[in-house]
Amino acid sequence: MSTTTESPNAYGTTAELAFLKHLGGQLTRKVLLRNYIAAAQRRTVWGQIDKWRVLGYAEQLLAEAESAEQHVARAA
Repeated sequence: MSTTTESPNAYGTTAELAFLKHLGGQLTRKVLLRNYIAAAQRRTVWGQIDKWRVLGYAEQLLAEAESAEQHVARAA
């Protein structure tokens, strides 16, 4: 696990988490998150990004998006 401290000008874990938080709209979010997770397996340069923290967050967001979709489907 990465233990480096992010410098103010570095693109790091915090910026990557914010990117994921705002990724896509209601109709595209699940697809984009699935693609992000799949592409992360081939990503070789993570710099100051904590790969495992970011992937865990992406998986959490995907689960929330799927749950929200199921909730809406049940209500309809």
